[in-house]
Amino acid sequence: MQSQVHYLANPSQKQVVFNKILMKVTNLCEKYVPKSVRFRKNVHLQIQPDVILISSYIWALQQGCKSANAIYRAIRTNLFPECFPERSRFCRICQNLSQTIQMMRYYFVKTLISDCEFGIIDSFPCALCKPIRNCRAKLLESTANIGFNATKQEHYYGIKFSVVVGDNGFPVNYVVTPASVHDSQTAYELLIASPFSIVHGDKGYVNKSLKESLLRCGIKLITQLRENMSDYSKLENYRIGRLRKSIETVFSSLEQFGIEDLRCRNLYALKFKVEAILLTYSLLLHQSQMENGFSLRYSLAYG
Repeated sequence: MQSQVHYLANPSQKQVVFNKILMKVTNLCEKYVPKSVRFRKNVHLQIQPDVILISSYIWALQQGCKSANAIYRAIRTNLFPECFPERSRFCRICQNLSQTIQMMRYYFVKTLISDCEFGIIDSFPCALCKPIRNCRAKLLESTANIGFNATKQEHYYGIKFSVVVGDNGFPVNYVVTPASVHDSQTAYELLIASPFSIVHGDKGYVNKSLKESLLRCGIKLITQLRENMSDYSKLENYRIGRLRKSIETVFSSLEQFGIEDLRCRNLYALKFKVEAILLTYSLLLHQSQMENGFSLRYSLAYG
């Protein structure tokens, strides 16, 4: 009797948390995923439906699991000791669900950024190995290469994420590039698809031709300037830096879910895990803002 969800009074218990996630994921799936995907051929033969698999993955991320092994062990131990796909099958199904979870996340976030005044663009590195293995690493070799991490002042083998975030803290669009690609090279592709007419960036996006190209499309890119530039203003740089502070908070939150420490073996697994992390963060931040007003502290949703 006590094991039934109906009688669980403590909201921190695993079944209660999982069922809350399942309700949200089911609503998003029914609202944003086409019927042709939800009711595709032979989908009824799966041991568990798509929403259960996605919800259990998100639940494991919220529990602090980062690696594929840890996520699967947590699900089998705490949620589904029986009647669940074996590990390799589970991983393959998740990879095939990458497009589904992307649609859910994108359209869900799109409804939350309608009142945003501006967007913020920035990038962060994702190292796929330790620096000592930079020249020998082959993980995602079709995409990854060696780049420079200016924050840590070291070279790394991996990829780079360029992300556009609304001023309320929700990641909207992102692009994955090799580590050596400069930020300004991906900015046009990323911003032209964003819903913001005003976007703030750091010194990495100082590019006159880029700004002119975006301005012709109705997008104003405002960046901090370098000290040797004629229009440099310390006060203006400080003001833009204050506006950009929220994206640093977002990146710090995403790092808690392991987005800077991915070990995926192929691009399909990479896409699913990144989308799952972004959806997990967006759901928690939305819940936090509903309960506590505007805040970038997603952890308030755990309370």
